[in-house]
Amino acid sequence: MCYVVIAGGPNKDLSTLLPALSEAEKIICADSGADALVPYSIVPDMVWGDMDSISEDTKRFLTENKVENRLFPVEKDMTDSELCLRSVPKEKKILFVTSLVGRIDHVMSNLLLTMRLCEEGFDVVTTDGKTWVYPLCGENHFVVPEEKVSPKNTISLIPLGKGAFSVSTTGMKYNLSSRDIVPGSSLTVSNEFNMAEKEHGFDMKDGTMLVIVTEKV
Repeated sequence: MCYVVIAGGPNKDLSTLLPALSEAEKIICADSGADALVPYSIVPDMVWGDMDSISEDTKRFLTENKVENRLFPVEKDMTDSELCLRSVPKEKKILFVTSLVGRIDHVMSNLLLTMRLCEEGFDVVTTDGKTWVYPLCGENHFVVPEEKVSPKNTISLIPLGKGAFSVSTTGMKYNLSSRDIVPGSSLTVSNEFNMAEKEHGFDMKDGTMLVIVTEKV
């Protein structure tokens, strides 16, 4: 079980996330993130935000189901998404559902936000229902969830900050052994899974990194 936080914006495919939504401990929506739930008749536990972009149909749906909402002014120091994410207790796992295509400033901001939350001790995974992003920091042994391992998918390791140090991979088409990866390097972009291996992942001694698993184009 985890907390599911749903951001506003387009290009989210909740159809692939229905099992996670049905098992969620709580579902918190950032403003128009609630719009994505209405087609599935899923009632969130709470909606945060200034309500400036939520649809009238969704407002009625929330009112009919007596969903708690917390109003904030349009002008504030945090996005609605960050307010929602920071409302989750640190000991809880978070599935952050947000757009990963479209407005590049929004996409970058949300990915960097999840990286910062990881550094602060939050356990957060980001997805739009198709692409999965795992922020990692410090010494780590990461294993790609089995359901994400597929010949149809690609995996990229994107270092941030000062980079990722002594990275070794397992179960990839192109493996690394104790390599330091600097931000901006394309060395670890678009790797593939070696389906003959039982475990797929990597070890990192230190640094910050986004692990991105998505469909091949």
